[in-house]
Amino acid sequence: MLDGFRNLLLGATATVAVALSGAVQASDFTLEGKTVTWIVGFSEGGGTDRLTRVLQPKLSEHLPGNPKVIVLNKPGGGSVIASNDFHKNAPADGTMLIMASTSTLLPVLLGSDVAQYDPNEWVAITGFARGATMYAISEELGLGHSDMQADYEALQSANIRFGTETPLSAELLDFVSMEMLGIDARYVFGLSSKDAEAAFQRAEMNVNTDNTRSYLKDYGDDPKVNPVWSYGVIDENGDLQRDPDLPDVPTFPEFYAAVKGSAPEGTAYELQQSLMNAKVMLSKAVMLPKGTPDHIREVYINALMAVTSEPEVVAALPREIGSMPLNFGDETQRALALGTEMAPDVRAWAAKFLKERFDTDLN
Repeated sequence: MLDGFRNLLLGATATVAVALSGAVQASDFTLEGKTVTWIVGFSEGGGTDRLTRVLQPKLSEHLPGNPKVIVLNKPGGGSVIASNDFHKNAPADGTMLIMASTSTLLPVLLGSDVAQYDPNEWVAITGFARGATMYAISEELGLGHSDMQADYEALQSANIRFGTETPLSAELLDFVSMEMLGIDARYVFGLSSKDAEAAFQRAEMNVNTDNTRSYLKDYGDDPKVNPVWSYGVIDENGDLQRDPDLPDVPTFPEFYAAVKGSAPEGTAYELQQSLMNAKVMLSKAVMLPKGTPDHIREVYINALMAVTSEPEVVAALPREIGSMPLNFGDETQRALALGTEMAPDVRAWAAKFLKERFDTDLN
């Protein structure tokens, strides 16, 4: 799975050339007098919403005709409700786009019937990789040792409380990781990422997961909160490396090997790595509806390249995605294809795990 991302981050120049090659046809397209609606399948204030609103103010300036651009939050089902509606009803005329997230991709990755959409049919514009880490209230759980084995033993005996939206949300990566280590937890469902974070700050939950930059902003200098492991990043050679924004924190495979005495392997680990790819390497993606003409695609690729080069956006992006690179167009489309692939035996393991652990069916 890692090898599939080997060349993902290397072709931005080629994408620019493709986008510019259609400039003549794209120049005839205008959105003057129209409103562009940017769908976010989550409540205001969460990570997907924040990133969208970083980009939104500049998007109108770089679209032909300078249309009004509004963000429409349609929360529910970890973005599945909004994604189903987008797939079925979004016009392919450049007036609607969606900010997809890991939670958008997971039901497709797992083959769940709740996803009545295929993001591979959507038109990829921009992809955002984003580091992720699992962290905990150190004193309550007895963490913060220099020895990973001591932290592991503390986690095994701790009363872990972890809030999340659904068993099929992006936190499935954390569930599977803890399952591989034999760490039990009480999972509290029905909480958006924003609500789960608020519950963690009130110490109602004692374990949480978030993107690396949000963790550093909220807890980087807080001795009461300890990162347990990060999920790393895949480099240009397809190898898993430590998160560049958390260079002193072990990746999950490093933590596992240190406490178990051997590197992780097997079907559960294949699932864990597929989920990592979806959560980190495909954290967010700007998408247009299926059937969008190529010239509109080119307009939006050029616009998002310009938006993400604006000084204000350049300054703001590290707070949302850290040091991770961006990808555009064909590269984002390839990443989606790779990130929604899963072998049948891995999908079967996931279905069994969800049923036995959470009494949840994929369908």
